[in-house]
Amino acid sequence: MGIRLVVVDDNPHVRWEGRVYPANATFQQFVAGMLDLPGSPVASVTSCVPLRDAAETPLTSPLDERIRVVGTASFDGIGGYLRHLPAILRRNRPILRAAIGKADLVWLKVPASNAPLAAALASRAGVPRFGYVAGSALTVARGRGLGSPARAVGFGYDVAGGLAGGRHRIIVGEGLVDGDGIVTSLVEPDEIRDVPDGPWPALPWRLRLAWAGRLAPGKGLEVLLEALALLVADEKAGDRVELVLLGDGPARAELEARATQRGIGDRIHWLGYVADRPIYLEALASCDLFVFPSPAEGFPKVVLDAMAVGLPVIATPSGELRSLATSGLIVAAPADAPALSASIGQVVASADDAKALGTRGQAFVAKHTRPAEAARLVARWRAWWPDLPWGP
Repeated sequence: MGIRLVVVDDNPHVRWEGRVYPANATFQQFVAGMLDLPGSPVASVTSCVPLRDAAETPLTSPLDERIRVVGTASFDGIGGYLRHLPAILRRNRPILRAAIGKADLVWLKVPASNAPLAAALASRAGVPRFGYVAGSALTVARGRGLGSPARAVGFGYDVAGGLAGGRHRIIVGEGLVDGDGIVTSLVEPDEIRDVPDGPWPALPWRLRLAWAGRLAPGKGLEVLLEALALLVADEKAGDRVELVLLGDGPARAELEARATQRGIGDRIHWLGYVADRPIYLEALASCDLFVFPSPAEGFPKVVLDAMAVGLPVIATPSGELRSLATSGLIVAAPADAPALSASIGQVVASADDAKALGTRGQAFVAKHTRPAEAARLVARWRAWWPDLPWGP
């Protein structure tokens, strides 16, 4: 017994040598956590995702083999979806109808191009559904400085996704500090490290900053590089500021050129995408301070990863990070280079405060590990739909 869960997700995936890999997302790792709960009430997970053949070996880790993958039509961004909308709908309708018809519950990750179609099919089949709002297309368009047409499309995407989710919606990270909110955490309990007893920064003469994510426009990376340049310019003799970048993406070449132009190329460690999670966490732990000046986020999972290894966090309080800032779990800084460099300087001025910030972050993330969030999500489903075949 147990429910048959169908997930509709827009994140692109590729097929390589018989396995399926996400192109640049880790959401499906969280989905797999539903199957890991003790006596899991979820019997099976089917993920409906845009799927194409890979041209080369993927850099990401393959999906959990327990997740059955149903490939929907692939497309390139919102623009690509809208340009080919009639053909995509014709192809995806029978695919989604077949998957949803065998489900007990449909999970719509929003924003999602296929969400309205999946919602209509679920309604027709009498299958309950809920919207899982992981961000806002409009906010992303604003964060990237895109014009009115792109913002209008983003707004339409958000409205369509919100309507598709129906009356049961979860906004990722909402109510996380003061309520029973849910976040897409990948942190396992055994990944939470004790803050070391010793100096902060680890080397008194060196400050090592960390950032993780996809190197793409709209992530505040230009601001981060400019803030680094300001910090380097203000260094005292014998001191050194460095930046560790974990991730890859389409903006890397431009960012490398910008770093060279600003004379800080030798201060940046470009580690690329690190698929092996222990190595990734070890790279984070080798740093002193996590800095995330993205102006357009829902609730970035990388902030939880940084907290897990004891790093104090400075971030632009976008999306649901605002509640962490007001609760003293992170230091808020605008997505502005002078303000960001000043905030970093203020944290560095008090080692005790920086270590206390890291300790508070660890206590917070200990309550929001992947199994804890999976259990909260299942509890929400049980409350909403007590008559589903949950099993004993």
